[in-house]
Amino acid sequence: MNTLSRTSLLLILSLLPSSLEVRAQSYSAVGVARASEGLIKTYDPTVRDVRFLVPAPRGTKTACNDDGGSTNGDWEAYYCGDKTILVSQRALSQIENRYGLEAIATVVAHEFAHARQHALTGFSSDIIRTQVLDELQADCIAGVYMRRATPIALSEKQIARSKEFLESIGDYSIFERDHHGTPGMRGAVFQFGYNKGSLNACLASNERNWRMILTGMDNVIDKGADTIDQVREKTPDLLDNLFERGSEFLNNH
Repeated sequence: MNTLSRTSLLLILSLLPSSLEVRAQSYSAVGVARASEGLIKTYDPTVRDVRFLVPAPRGTKTACNDDGGSTNGDWEAYYCGDKTILVSQRALSQIENRYGLEAIATVVAHEFAHARQHALTGFSSDIIRTQVLDELQADCIAGVYMRRATPIALSEKQIARSKEFLESIGDYSIFERDHHGTPGMRGAVFQFGYNKGSLNACLASNERNWRMILTGMDNVIDKGADTIDQVREKTPDLLDNLFERGSEFLNNH
């Protein structure tokens, strides 16, 4: 059995109810997280050099918390710009206990989606005040990963649980920088990504991404020539266009 098949089998078995009866919760959660990492890295070469720290104990350091390290917080799961994903021990346990193992796989997919964003285009939140576009795009990419990264299809119930998890952590803090999207928006874009199964559809491919749209270019942008000032000049009108597309999508789904 090759590595991909073993990893896929581990993920599916970990998600089956029968496996929960014979495994400790922490082992199940770590197993799903590690299996998800392996499948995503096999599918997407862009994120293969990302370091995945799970479960990260208190004090684990990344470039985003080099002062005191991880606080082992209940919701401490994030991608850091030094190509590191950290999921704390408490976050892993909390997510599993409250939402199930499908949510673990979804969190891992979402954070690796941020790694893809960083590698491909950088983050739109470096140009505009809000993080919501990055977060919703990451939900969309996560849907693609859940569809394409494993050769063994997940069931409709499992995908529904992933969608419900994202909806449950949506928020209405639309005026805050760290707004991640409303429950309806998060669930809709995840389902859209899963249904399409295409990074193009999420504006997250070399052929089609948000930075290309903002600059009005047909080809992949040379990052060295793509200065922030150039992007900012074109941002207002083009962002209005992107928001209009988003509204149309939500109204039709």
